[in-house]
Amino acid sequence: MFNKKLKEYKEKQQEILEKLKQHDIADESYYITVDTTLNLAQRAYEIFKSSEIAEKRQLLNFLLQNCKLKDKKLLFKLKTPFDAVLSSQECSNWLRGPDSNWQPTR
Repeated sequence: MFNKKLKEYKEKQQEILEKLKQHDIADESYYITVDTTLNLAQRAYEIFKSSEIAEKRQLLNFLLQNCKLKDKKLLFKLKTPFDAVLSSQECSNWLRGPDSNWQPTR
């Protein structure tokens, strides 16, 4: 009985360790993606200004969706995650919100 249970626990432990490894890989990938996105957002104007026409078109297609020209004005919507970067610029409060686990001290 002991050996059977030990084997079950060892298998379960191995499954958990494998899942943890997968989460670590996903976490690292997430941070790399966020870093790349923020760097691109920060340097977008500089990149656009120094690019050829075909590269500018690629950059715009990468960043924008639903582009329309109305009365000589360009209307567009930023693609995800660049829309989040823009909306976070408008918010100066980066503290946790009321839905977080943070509780004020009394």
